[in-house]
Amino acid sequence: MDGHNVVSRSSRHRKKRRMGRIFMLLVMLIIVGVGVYAGVKMLLSGDSLASASTIREDFVVTEVAAMGSAAKDKTAPTLYNGMKRKVVYLTFDDGPNAHTSELLDIMKNNDIKGTFFMLGENAKNNPDMVKRMYEEGHYPGLHSMTHDYSKLYKSGGSKNFIEEFQEAQSIVNDITGYKPTLIRAPYGSAPQIGEEFRGDIANAGFKMWDWTIDSYDWKYPGNPSAILSQVQSQLTEDTEVVLMHDREQTAQILQQVIDYIRSQGYEFEAYHPDQHFICNFRHDERL
Repeated sequence: MDGHNVVSRSSRHRKKRRMGRIFMLLVMLIIVGVGVYAGVKMLLSGDSLASASTIREDFVVTEVAAMGSAAKDKTAPTLYNGMKRKVVYLTFDDGPNAHTSELLDIMKNNDIKGTFFMLGENAKNNPDMVKRMYEEGHYPGLHSMTHDYSKLYKSGGSKNFIEEFQEAQSIVNDITGYKPTLIRAPYGSAPQIGEEFRGDIANAGFKMWDWTIDSYDWKYPGNPSAILSQVQSQLTEDTEVVLMHDREQTAQILQQVIDYIRSQGYEFEAYHPDQHFICNFRHDERL
């Protein structure tokens, strides 16, 4: 009798232990299941992605990345007060001349400001045009005195180049009271301007822009629609710097160029020194 009771108690004890282990196993399975469910729900709800998206939308980009060869490896200030922003800088070389007034009239009628890279001799000969340009809010950039390739680039150094731009700078300063620092190298900065040359330009206190869109307007006298086609085919980035010239055919097509660019959601701006961004073919951050 005593042996039977001992066996019964032992059997009941083993049964309780098995039940306890089964209970603990069920509890663990429930805990794991709840955790997996919560994780899946979070992923499906996209809470973490929504949070990251909110942070990105609130971030206002204020700088434009440097532009590389042909200035196409660039990014724009894609957000401005939470809104995507696309900007075009219209730039005109070689003036002022007989066609500059018409360009200014068109831009005034469209409430657009541009950037004019002027030759020093032309500025000296057309001071009223330079004054008007500056007073109407356009940036009076510099484009050398002579536009002479041999004189600017084949002397073996940067001296002639810098002296010409300093002279042009002085002329514009005398006319407007403003001393511009943004220049555009005749024929563009590549390949004729090397690293040391660019350093000399920076040390002289200048910034230098090339362009991201070449309208080739100088190639199309009598065919202004070809200029529009060039701009249309190259307008792809959120920030574009468009190269044009003070030419008759440019004035003839400028309104259509403006209309097309606006239809693509772009705004227009003139260059501002306090908002400078890099736009040179060599991606040189000194300029």
